[in-house]
Amino acid sequence: MSLYGSLFARPLAAAALLWLLAAPAPAAADACAYATTGPGGSNTSVAVVGPGACSPTPTPPPPPEPAPRPTTPKPTPKPVPKPVPPPAPAPEPPPVRPDPPRPAKPAPPPPAAAPAPAPPRPTPPAPPPTPSVRPRPPAATPVALPAYRRATRPEPESGPSLVSLTLLVTAPAVLATALLRPRSR
Repeated sequence: MSLYGSLFARPLAAAALLWLLAAPAPAAADACAYATTGPGGSNTSVAVVGPGACSPTPTPPPPPEPAPRPTTPKPTPKPVPKPVPPPAPAPEPPPVRPDPPRPAKPAPPPPAAAPAPAPPRPTPPAPPPTPSVRPRPPAATPVALPAYRRATRPEPESGPSLVSLTLLVTAPAVLATALLRPRSR
């Protein structure tokens, strides 16, 4: 066997090392806790720290429930509906009395000299009306789309594709690395 091991042993050793480093350490519990729920919703919680057994204590048997007392159902009296009062009669309209005849009007007195009319007051300008509803924007009109035209692009120059060029560069580099690595004698 060579100094560096066989082609099978090296990857196996590397995988085992990675597996040991990635695996979690085994858990050793030095603290535990448990909780129980008793009858009637009573709760019990226990936490233990330190070495020793970590198991819940046996729960006591629930106390026997008392036998239910027989009760006789009492008849419930039916509610007596209240009598609905009759609606109040509508009030009668008062009788209509005819208006007495009016006496004739006396002759109007002669008009007195009217004072000069006062100049009219200037009226303040009316405030602009506030719009109650926001005006709607004008409806969009359909627009004719131009006919489809294929995008014009220059024809690619002849030569190897990008994938072929990448393989032409990397394949010799990988082979040279594999062939020229140091070997043991």
